[in-house]
Amino acid sequence: SGITLLLAGIIMLLSEKIGIGISKILIPLLFVTGGVFSVLFSKGKNQIKAIKQYQLTHGAGLILFGIIFGLIPKTLGEFLNYATYFILVFGFLEIIIGFAVVNSEPKFKVSNLISRFFSGFMGLIGGVLILAISVTDEFLALVITGTITVFIGIGIIIFSVRLQEKV
Repeated sequence: SGITLLLAGIIMLLSEKIGIGISKILIPLLFVTGGVFSVLFSKGKNQIKAIKQYQLTHGAGLILFGIIFGLIPKTLGEFLNYATYFILVFGFLEIIIGFAVVNSEPKFKVSNLISRFFSGFMGLIGGVLILAISVTDEFLALVITGTITVFIGIGIIIFSVRLQEKV
């Protein structure tokens, strides 16, 4: 799911060059695909319970937002509104997972917990920033949305690698 979000963010950043029509197809498709991967990952047998719940919630959210991005927004402003909701929900999820794994077994490395909290707070700040900027400059807000989505994707990739290193 990290790779699909990374790609979705890149498409947002390049949407003016590759075309809005193509972007309107690829972004929802990447979100749904990432959601399916996340749901499948949550079914792994060797997963910590809190991580399984996070991956299942994350996957369902990606699928939901992918469907929303594909069906509802008719303008860039509407897309940015839904993207803001996605980033805010992601931020809250990251903070919740951080608290959920504090007491989990095996114990998480402090650096992994800090990265979850940092990622969550950056999502919350980013969501507010997108809301504020989209009022005056939708293109800049789209660039910020794409950049945040790229960082979310990279963060998920890094977290996935760290999970394989036994938390």
